Amino acid sequence: MTHLSDKELLKRMKELPAHELNGMQRTRIIQSIREQKAPGRRFGFIFQQAGILAALLAVLTLVPVLFWENLNSDLEPHSSTGVDRAEAGKYFALMDDAGKPVFLDSNYGIPGKVSLLSPPEWVAEDYRSGAKIMVYLWGNPDKLVNHNMKIEAIHVDTGYKQELAAFTLSAGMYGSDAHTLTSFKPFEKHGVWNLRFMFGKETFDEFSIYVKEPYVEIGQATLMVSREDLAAGSFENVNLEVEGDNLPEKVELELFSFEEGTSEVFSFSDKQEYIKAGSGKTISMYSGDLVLKKSGKYRMTVLDKSANVNVRKPVDRLGSQMRRD
Repeated sequence: MTHLSDKELLKRMKELPAHELNGMQRTRIIQSIREQKAPGRRFGFIFQQAGILAALLAVLTLVPVLFWENLNSDLEPHSSTGVDRAEAGKYFALMDDAGKPVFLDSNYGIPGKVSLLSPPEWVAEDYRSGAKIMVYLWGNPDKLVNHNMKIEAIHVDTGYKQELAAFTLSAGMYGSDAHTLTSFKPFEKHGVWNLRFMFGKETFDEFSIYVKEPYVEIGQATLMVSREDLAAGSFENVNLEVEGDNLPEKVELELFSFEEGTSEVFSFSDKQEYIKAGSGKTISMYSGDLVLKKSGKYRMTVLDKSANVNVRKPVDRLGSQMRRD
């Protein structure tokens, strides 16, 4: 009966004895018929199972891939948060009343547009470099003088913004068409910043500057060397600023090498006092020489306060300067 068709199977069944089957017999016959016809259906079911298994394997394979791609995208910095670097400024001279060039090494910006009398270096978290800033603009004086302007700084790597200053422009000087004296808030991060000069929401012009890593803080003392400039070598006439009253005429900086286990002491003198604007606190400024014989990890101590520092190799310092330029 294995090879009988449905029609032949029914014909043979009619030839069976015409007596009634009990329940068990009927069940056996139905089961036998199902088993004879099952192979054709079972073949299709195998393909169906195979399709389901293949789909399941595809899902199981795809899910980890998507998971890791998503995880990697979360771990990687989003380049979309940064901004394009604006045109770098340049140093150029202003002109005095006699037509002679002045401030050639400190006037920085876009010639014929906007400039700043800038400090020798910009340093993050430093109030000193932006304490007094002259701003010069060129253009139609009627659209500049007595108008309000603000300077917004945008950190190129992160897109972070901070307002540096807001002021009203006065008549021009040194060949400019408008100018002002203002002060900048300290830059909150090191790196490249775009300085955007704005009238309301309208950008007048912008250029980029580089801001160094913060100075070395040692308790209430500040060694006036940026952390990124702290490389093996000699530093002459370095300033050491100390906050406090009744300070000695000379202070010492102890330099301890963790790798060598040795200490050196450097003296700072020529004390000069001034009052810090805003806080009214007394600041003493000292100067001296400092020699860092080799790169490595050190501890600096001034007036019983210490800080750990990392002294870089000179080549690392040079590489850092090349990247920012």
